Amino acid sequence: MTKKLYYTDSYLTDFTATVLSCNEGKKGYEVVLDQTAFYPEGGGQPSDEGILGGVKVKDVRIKDHVIYHIVECPLEVGNSVEGKIDFDKRFDMMQQHSGEHIISGLINKHYGYNNVGFHLSRENMTADVDGELTSEQVSEIEYLANEAIYKNIPVQGAIYGQEEVREMTYRSKIELNEDVRLVTIPGYDTCACCGTHVKYTGEIGMIKFISSERHRGGTRLTLACGKRALKDYSKKQEIVSSAMAILSAKPEMITSHLQKLQEEFNETKFKLAEVKGKLFSYKVEEYIKCNQATLCICEEGLVPEELRKLCTLLIQKVDKTCLVVTPDATGFKYALGNSQIDIRPLCKAMNMKFQGKGGGSSELCQGSLLGEWEEIKLFLSE
Repeated sequence: MTKKLYYTDSYLTDFTATVLSCNEGKKGYEVVLDQTAFYPEGGGQPSDEGILGGVKVKDVRIKDHVIYHIVECPLEVGNSVEGKIDFDKRFDMMQQHSGEHIISGLINKHYGYNNVGFHLSRENMTADVDGELTSEQVSEIEYLANEAIYKNIPVQGAIYGQEEVREMTYRSKIELNEDVRLVTIPGYDTCACCGTHVKYTGEIGMIKFISSERHRGGTRLTLACGKRALKDYSKKQEIVSSAMAILSAKPEMITSHLQKLQEEFNETKFKLAEVKGKLFSYKVEEYIKCNQATLCICEEGLVPEELRKLCTLLIQKVDKTCLVVTPDATGFKYALGNSQIDIRPLCKAMNMKFQGKGGGSSELCQGSLLGEWEEIKLFLSE
């Protein structure tokens, strides 16, 4: 069993230990020490990173109470080695994990929902609860969680024996045939947890929900704590400042300005669609004058919806196969149709010939093609 120094002091960054074993594994050399400050991945929290014996620690895992440090080079068994934790990462994890405990404890206390999923990485943190929360409830939880930070409450971690813990009430309670470590934030949460935490809630800094969404009958919350929350705020402040400059509007007026622009855009889009519809009708009358067996048309600047509309208008007017294409960066986007026969076999053959992708109904197919326009027309005329 490896002595876990991170439980004694989660702020410990430097330590000395003896190498008990070192074996080559699939991802590097697996080093076991008599004691370690490196936290192994577990409980939704990633492992620590750092240096051990002058060698980079890539990963840390635990199995049967033995902690394995995955390093790039072998370390001599029996030697005393110095370890150094990447504390920037460690403290970030401590801020996030402690913040999540406050959030989960409050949700359980106020709404009776349980945390059924927790994910923490260098980029984001999510917590899943087994009930649906309204936006008002999420805002209330955020407010109460930050109040817990202002109070600077001590975060207490202690290990209890099986008999002792059986009589205790806490979140995430399951029957275990071993001692249980409980992390308590008085007045807010008590939960079984193997992770690292701050000493006082004030060190979390702040808690901010990034998003909340329905997830498997409950709610998935994405949140940020401490430096992450400040970074997120700063990023969004830059966006707001840019929007203010572009719109020449105060922060509180940005939404109304955007709504007005959206309305104007939709109105312009509708009018443009009307004009294009009339233009397509005019062009169709010109195109159907062509006496080719297959009608092949190349129009620049069409979007897929316009390709489909033009092709549909054509096959409603003529009893022949119609191909409408528009050039793009790699080849052509197309709409292929015929109101009299099943067009899908021809679409499949054309895709095979010109490295195409796409499909559709028996009457009209859409997709993309590679090749020369003249070769495509020749293929359809054969």
